[in-house]
Amino acid sequence: MSRKLMVLLTLWCLALTGCSSGDVAGTPREIDPTIDICPVCKMSVIDEHFAAQIIDSQGQAEIFDDIGCMSIFMRRLEAEAKDSILATYVKDFESMEWLKAQEAFYVQGRIDTPMSFGIVAFAAEEAARKFAEEVGGKQLTWEQVLTEPLTIGLDIEFNQEDFNVQDLDTGETRETQEERGN
Repeated sequence: MSRKLMVLLTLWCLALTGCSSGDVAGTPREIDPTIDICPVCKMSVIDEHFAAQIIDSQGQAEIFDDIGCMSIFMRRLEAEAKDSILATYVKDFESMEWLKAQEAFYVQGRIDTPMSFGIVAFAAEEAARKFAEEVGGKQLTWEQVLTEPLTIGLDIEFNQEDFNVQDLDTGETRETQEERGN
């Protein structure tokens, strides 16, 4: 075999190996509850109905057990770090398929999620609307998930001192309660 043909064959084999050796950049990776720990709450990701993940430009994934945890993580990031995010994903509450976070439809309410933020994602707007009616929740956009006060639906205190968390019953934030002297 000629040297040129050997080089071409080697390059072709390397290209095939490279294409099949792992996740494609920016695609969600599967969750492994034995090793995936949420960087915000430090809990293992056990119930994938509520899971979320961020893929950075280096192909590294941050896996979250609750969409609210990913919201907190994103709020904490500096602008430069936000620029390195390649993709964000959430699990569809019904099908358990990964969805691009920006394309999903969200419901927040008294929903028992791992860290009690009560946020779930849907692929279809109609499914989100129906579910919101069933649970007495409200529909949110991805932008609202990232910017509105987080609601704690199951009476826990989680990062309330760091974030403007809103009480579901009263609608008040910690800042409002402190201003009133409560």
